[in-house]
Amino acid sequence: MLWATPLIVLVFGTAIAYCFAMKFGNVTKAKLQWQLLTSGEGSAEGISPFETFCSVAAYRVAVGNIGGVMVAIMYGGPGAVFWMLVTALVTSAIAYAENSLGQIYKVRMDGQYRGGPYFYMENGLPWKKIGKVFAVGFALMATIGVPLLVTGPSANNIAMAFENSFGISPVVSGAVIAVLLFLVISGGVRRIAKFSTIIVPFMTIGYLLVTIAVLVKNASAIPGTISMMFGSAFNTHAIFGGMIGGAFSYGVKRAVNSSGSGFGETPSSAAAAETAHPATQGMVNAFSVYIDVAVCFCSGIMALVTDCFNVLGPDGTFMHIGQGSQMMATQAASGTAGVVWVQEAANTVIPGVGGALVAIALTCFAYSTCIAYYYEGESGLAYLFRSFKQETRGKLIWAIRIIMPILFFVWANITASTAWAISEVMFGLMAWVNVGALVFLFPTVKKVYDDYMKQRADGVKEPYFNPQKLGIQNADVWMEINKDHIEEDERVLEEKDA
Repeated sequence: MLWATPLIVLVFGTAIAYCFAMKFGNVTKAKLQWQLLTSGEGSAEGISPFETFCSVAAYRVAVGNIGGVMVAIMYGGPGAVFWMLVTALVTSAIAYAENSLGQIYKVRMDGQYRGGPYFYMENGLPWKKIGKVFAVGFALMATIGVPLLVTGPSANNIAMAFENSFGISPVVSGAVIAVLLFLVISGGVRRIAKFSTIIVPFMTIGYLLVTIAVLVKNASAIPGTISMMFGSAFNTHAIFGGMIGGAFSYGVKRAVNSSGSGFGETPSSAAAAETAHPATQGMVNAFSVYIDVAVCFCSGIMALVTDCFNVLGPDGTFMHIGQGSQMMATQAASGTAGVVWVQEAANTVIPGVGGALVAIALTCFAYSTCIAYYYEGESGLAYLFRSFKQETRGKLIWAIRIIMPILFFVWANITASTAWAISEVMFGLMAWVNVGALVFLFPTVKKVYDDYMKQRADGVKEPYFNPQKLGIQNADVWMEINKDHIEEDERVLEEKDA
């Protein structure tokens, strides 16, 4: 019910509206996004744009980019991969919107910047009481649901991958990763950011190299695979052509779940960045969608080109069982779709080793995502207890740091279907609340984006944000951040009047 057609329409429709508001700048200004990504530095209160980008990329690149793509293929056919890529590009506009809002309404708390959906819901929505209800409800989901519940698929897929490639029991792999998780999250946002800048580039490049090896080995099958993907997506393929509805539906659903755009996961990390204009970090974090698209495509093309995939027909029987690996028949018998498909695809190139490399890549993806999930929980808790003493908040934050690894171990040892179900219920609830808020905050996002682009068009080297000039309330921290710029503007204006 949560993930039925209305939510897909809400997310896709809102994304299209933001694309037009930005004149598709979310996908046409890649050069600018790269320049912004590699510029700027951190401070005592905030981290650098690049560190924030890597933290956000850690959210986006997760088990959904591997296991989730396989689920989309099983229920939507090969065409679902195409619609996943299209949706990811389109929903980068939502990524811009929610991350810029995270910056607009951020505050200073405990010596660092704090922000997130709860802040822009309370301070940005035009109805104060309704905004407060939205904010508290979302903060509760972020505090309890994200670090403690939605880590299920990550833990479960890591355990599945290591058992499939190395024969390691989920009890062992779950325990080891849980301890490693605690070691990083116990250091707070700065340790998380530093760790993300190391692991995100490494894991993405490594996964790309495995994909290239698979494509080189299966070069002759690439044209036919691309044709099959497009034929399935547009209802022209002889076998999968009748699945266009499922291809689009599952492509959109899995893309939203994979990228996290609209879930409100990333604004808290975006708010931690040191920048002079909210649109800067919005553009930088929208750029992270390209990593998401690349990893999704790598997963999908590896499974399809090696015929390591199964497709379940509308009547509940398998209309295709892959011949690339004997494991596909076993997967079909159990009705399972996941990382095993990609492991078997990699094994066709380097038997045994390929699957092990995918298991390691998946561990990096899932591990970095869980670290990012922790920070979302910490930020939600900071909002809920912002009126309490810093010492009290600190104790509660440590409680999450201890409980999260314990539950991670539990999720590693339950069934995959249960792990995914728990995760998708929580993400569905978050998407309804957050995207609903983004609809009403549309004017604010457009106003700030237009201001940023106008400054750049006027030759301003580093655009800066003055909320009072734009008529935006409850963004007082920016009057302090850009105090020098604002005072200079006022001085120039006074001289002109004189």
